[in-house]
Amino acid sequence: MANGWIPPTDVELDLYEAKSRGDWDGYKRVLLAADTFTSAEKHDVDEMGEEASLLLFDAPDGGPCFVVHTRGQMPAHDPKLVLCTVELPPSSEEDEMDEHGRLPGLLVNPGTPAEAFFRGYRGQDRDWQALADEVPQRGHDDDELITKYTGPLQGPLAHGLACGTHLAVHNQVLWNDLGDVCGDYLRDVSLLRESWDVVDREGWLEQLTYLLEGRNSPPLPEFALMVRREIALRQPGAHTDPQFWRRMTAANLQERGADEEVLEEAMSLIGQITRYESRFRADGVLPSDGYVTSALGYDFGRAVNFARWGLGARFTDQPEVEKAVIRAGELCREHYSSWEGFSAGYILGRALRFDEESFGHMYSSALSPHRILTQDLASPWRNIPFQPL
Repeated sequence: MANGWIPPTDVELDLYEAKSRGDWDGYKRVLLAADTFTSAEKHDVDEMGEEASLLLFDAPDGGPCFVVHTRGQMPAHDPKLVLCTVELPPSSEEDEMDEHGRLPGLLVNPGTPAEAFFRGYRGQDRDWQALADEVPQRGHDDDELITKYTGPLQGPLAHGLACGTHLAVHNQVLWNDLGDVCGDYLRDVSLLRESWDVVDREGWLEQLTYLLEGRNSPPLPEFALMVRREIALRQPGAHTDPQFWRRMTAANLQERGADEEVLEEAMSLIGQITRYESRFRADGVLPSDGYVTSALGYDFGRAVNFARWGLGARFTDQPEVEKAVIRAGELCREHYSSWEGFSAGYILGRALRFDEESFGHMYSSALSPHRILTQDLASPWRNIPFQPL
């Protein structure tokens, strides 16, 4: 590999290999199948949204060019610039010619051994489109484990990032990176605003605190699971009896002054949990005698991704995100003893919150990543010890 360069992901490796053998159609096919990103002025995007102009740079031939980056080769943070998803190939426009009548070129991953420049790119729409038509398109639910080989692979930061992999796999983004992970500033801003009601740093920090303290999800499920943990500790075997679990939960709640409505909700909740656990065993999430010890993994796993979205939205900086990710990993280790146990807790927390026993998308979109992460030999769950050795 050139100058000891390590391709960050398989995409950059494929681009490099196609370039090395002079297979430029192959290079373009790899690029067209990949996620690609370009830069824009932050203040322009804040004011104009998707209508903001993409930046033009000086091309190697002296003319103008657009610069695109693949997911593993995104540039370092710049406070004045943000990344935007760019679809290839875009259509050419006559008014984009420079004063010498030249259409913009396309510069891919500048400064790397996989770099390529396509002169007059915006005048070659038909050639690019013909290749694009040959490239299979990924769907929203085509879960994928994407590892950055130059990112953290061992240690506390890697472990914390691995606790966020359910969403990383489902969203088809790098699991072990802290930069502009999603690569789209507008997407991160929109996601935080619409799904979390977060529009500024203060709101982001408040929600992150809730997640790390396990206060984003409702407290009653965790209370019921805590009662069962105590039963398993003090009366081994009795925890498998749902009626005994109900009686002990009711007694504990009554001691705390709970009213009849809360008691009824708790009894119903225990029924939900046992039915979900039965399905978990059938789907391989739990062993035949397994049960979920805590559902707080759902908050902790989301905290990893929430922290990274905040960085993409420019509400925080990398050191603060790194600290939050490591803390999320520590909390997972405090509440679970294995990746499988953590995953079961994450899936249960998600299902209780949103699935309503429909076993629909909110369940399947966590089950599929679980299977990938427990079975793929390249998975961080197969390579990072859950508990430190």
